[in-house]
Amino acid sequence: MSTSFLVTIIVGAALAIAVVLISVGVLRFYSERQAQQRQELEQLEKRCGRIADLLTILTDRYLPLTTKVVLVEYLISSISTLTRHKMARSLEPELPGFIQLLEELKIGQQASIKDKVQTHVQLSQVQQGLQSIPLLYRGLVNSQLVDKATAKDQVTQIRFSFCLAHHDLLLKEAEACLELDKKAAALDKLRLALAEMEKVVTFEQSGPVIESLNSSIQRIENELFGKSSRVS
Repeated sequence: MSTSFLVTIIVGAALAIAVVLISVGVLRFYSERQAQQRQELEQLEKRCGRIADLLTILTDRYLPLTTKVVLVEYLISSISTLTRHKMARSLEPELPGFIQLLEELKIGQQASIKDKVQTHVQLSQVQQGLQSIPLLYRGLVNSQLVDKATAKDQVTQIRFSFCLAHHDLLLKEAEACLELDKKAAALDKLRLALAEMEKVVTFEQSGPVIESLNSSIQRIENELFGKSSRVS
């Protein structure tokens, strides 16, 4: 066997091995890429589910309009992506409803703007929901879907909503006390509600709320003590 023939065999074998290794590498790359894409889609599906739940828990009274628009737009885009990969599952049937909701929001329609917290369980759900929004915004900013200025402004608005929800429940409890002619208990509730709103006194929206609380507190104090015990 000549030297040139042996060299040819060796070179051929080396090329064959190289082709096999490259093929294995390419298959492994695509396999890993598919696994990664699958994981990303599963995470996206879970995130969409959480956002859909938030839209159910948080009424328009507590969820700023801009934030709701951002979340609904993200849902619509993400559900469309999941549908293309046949992973939308229970979310796909809700897509037309989200599209209609977005149209309503863009013209300023907020169907649940007057829906207030009614129970301690509901308050807990609302406040937990509000606390999850800053993390969602962080992800949207990192994905360059929302600018930092908008995210910062909306997260600040969420702080107001957090206090407003507690105020609403305290006010409801104060009204219940008044119906039972428990003025002292009602006064305590109103003072707690005032303290809650004073945490966000820098917000323009808090002004009328605080004014109304002060008026109610003044009236009940007059009824209880016969004269004003508060300095206006």
